[in-house]
Amino acid sequence: MSDSSSEPVDFLARVRAVGEKWSGDRHGELVDVLLQAAGDNPELANLVRSSGSILEEFLEGFRRNAGQATSVPRDLAADLIAGRAVPQPVLDSLATRYLVAVVRSGASGRGKAVSAELAGPGVLSTRHDGDLVLLIPDIDDCRTKRITGHLTQWLNGSGWLAVAKRGRAQLADGFREASDVLRLVAAGRRASGMYSINDVLVEYAVIRHEEVTENLVAVIKPLRAHAVLWETLTALIDADYNRNKAAKNLFIHRSTLDYRLQRIAGVTGCDPTSGRGVQLLTAALIADSVR
Repeated sequence: MSDSSSEPVDFLARVRAVGEKWSGDRHGELVDVLLQAAGDNPELANLVRSSGSILEEFLEGFRRNAGQATSVPRDLAADLIAGRAVPQPVLDSLATRYLVAVVRSGASGRGKAVSAELAGPGVLSTRHDGDLVLLIPDIDDCRTKRITGHLTQWLNGSGWLAVAKRGRAQLADGFREASDVLRLVAAGRRASGMYSINDVLVEYAVIRHEEVTENLVAVIKPLRAHAVLWETLTALIDADYNRNKAAKNLFIHRSTLDYRLQRIAGVTGCDPTSGRGVQLLTAALIADSVR
């Protein structure tokens, strides 16, 4: 190599210069690019030729690995339910239809994981606001029922499983529907289990109409200032409107419960001892919880 001590430094500077102009997508031309930096120095040219092929192979391996890593997003399920764009080849590789399942376990186990065996092969999973979201390929009714059955058992009587079916291009819409169902069954204090839109049609219609929702919230709002009465109403709903059961759950006499229900009627203008009144109050409680 030349005796000039500045030659290696100059060479590296020229390498950086050509590197700034290189598009990076033609690894097979890397040697030619580096030869430009070597200029007329034969020793540097030989160095480029001997080491350039090694660099080419290294970059080709890196390119292939990077291509694989970016072809499938790290959290594909999260991208799909958010409606974010995914590469078309990735979308085409998915099942035609999916069962979107949003799972919320009880307070003590909200963060617990679902085993791979429970989720099953081909199932995409992610978490959203603490809830587990599963995208289950809807290709086998028996398999889908088995997975949802296992998920219901996994809840162990504490929590809810909300589902919706959609095509692979409409998974964000399916997630919104399942999330709304989950919000409604939780707000309605439903029993633990699996629910779909058909189980909450009335409530779903209510929350889709903003003016109706606000009117219902106005009905229940005065009750917020009366903690005992609020507890009494929720206990009545939990007992499926059975007043004897509600009184037992509250550890109070039935006559005390009836007195409180009269007070609720006075505060809200809706009689919780009548069918229409208790339905309206239940809808108002749900609207207040999900608005």
